[in-house]
Amino acid sequence: MIKLRFVITITLIVLVSALLISCNEKTEVSLDDLIITMKESSLNIETDEAEVASTHYAYNPDTKMFYLGLQFKNDEVPSTDKQNAIYEKFLSKASEVTNTGDWKKALELYNVTFEQLLPNNEKKTLAAKKENSDVIEFENSK
Repeated sequence: MIKLRFVITITLIVLVSALLISCNEKTEVSLDDLIITMKESSLNIETDEAEVASTHYAYNPDTKMFYLGLQFKNDEVPSTDKQNAIYEKFLSKASEVTNTGDWKKALELYNVTFEQLLPNNEKKTLAAKKENSDVIEFENSK
């Protein structure tokens, strides 16, 4: 009888532990959710960053590439430090919907290109985060 109580007690502890652990885990996020969240994050940059006049966002599924286009007021590109802060804020906000909440892990398998939007529909690549990397590499630093 004591063995039975012990087995039942241990079984209940294991079941309750498993239930608590599964309730705390976020569900897997779809690519569509990530794309929507990144679009919303790009719109937040427009309102939150004084240097940014407008943003444009795109995703290319063939290359697993996210694009963030930024039009700066007076076409003046901010310093590299300020750009890095803007890019990390964008990526961090977008990755909040993922299991990790950390853009370096959540976007590891994706490429992200940051572009300056210029007049006449031209653009200039400012920085990029490459697949399997957590580093934002600047191409045209100020």
